[in-house]
Order: sequence, then C-alpha cells, then structure tokens
Amino acid sequence: MVKIENNLEDKIYRILLRPNQSSDWKSSLIFILIIAFTCLSIGIGFALAGATMILPFAGLEILFVGVCVYLVMKNTYKQEVITLTKETLKIEKGQGKRDQVWEYFRMWSFVSVERPEHPWYPAHIVVSSKGERVPIGDFLTEDEKEELVENLERIILELK
Repeated sequence: MVKIENNLEDKIYRILLRPNQSSDWKSSLIFILIIAFTCLSIGIGFALAGATMILPFAGLEILFVGVCVYLVMKNTYKQEVITLTKETLKIEKGQGKRDQVWEYFRMWSFVSVERPEHPWYPAHIVVSSKGERVPIGDFLTEDEKEELVENLERIILELK
C-alpha cells in the first residue's frame, strides 16, 4: 500500500509504505482455533481408540501452525515512511516503532529503479546518497512499485 500525505504550506511530503494485509489478527485467530479444534478432535478420537501417542503430535501441529501464522502476521505490520522536504530526504523503517532512520540532503540523493534481467524477479527501488544505498518498498507489488516511482518523480519535480 502506498499512501501519500502532503503539507503544501511547508512543502513537506510524506509517503507511507506498508505491505498488503490479507487478514487481520481476529481472522487469523479464528483460523488457528479451527485448525486446533480439528486436530484435537481427530487426536482425541484416536486416543479413545487406544492410539494415545497421536495427542502430543496434534499439539505440536497446532503450535507450529500458530507460530507460522504469528510470524506472517508480524511481517505484515512492517512500514516505511519517506519524508521529502526541499532540503532533506528522510527514510524511516520499522514494525510499530522506528527501527532504522536515514537522513540525507535531498539534492545529493537520488532514487533508482533496478530492473531484473528476467521478468519473474521483482524490481528494486533504491535511494542512494553518500555511497550508501537504502532499498525501499521491497514488500510492495510491481504495480505499487510503479505507482511509488511515478509519485516520487512527481514530488521531486514539485520540490525543485
């Protein structure tokens, strides 16, 4: 998701980048509960038939599914904030809070799009300044990356 906010008085543009969220925590919890109910029902049925060794494995399966869903959901809460002013370019990355921050002079930084050799591979958008390269929007779809590049070009032209 690409969201653009601007303050025309101060000429400040803020671009918010987030990955697509296919479901929320509540839906994921319901999914885990359905899997847990199904596994435990089958496990208890086998335990009543005398195969009690299946219960620990059913528990491990539920735990594994729960951990995988948690990790996937946690990654959907990443975000990147790009702030452009007449003088500076600031990139902030994190999950819920700022983990990494880069700040450059806007005039000495540039945005490049690295196209892959094969169409199966994704393009990479990179901000470079002072010999440092910061990739942005790696979690975006190809259409969203194109939208981001178009908006960055438009904003940079407006700030000149």
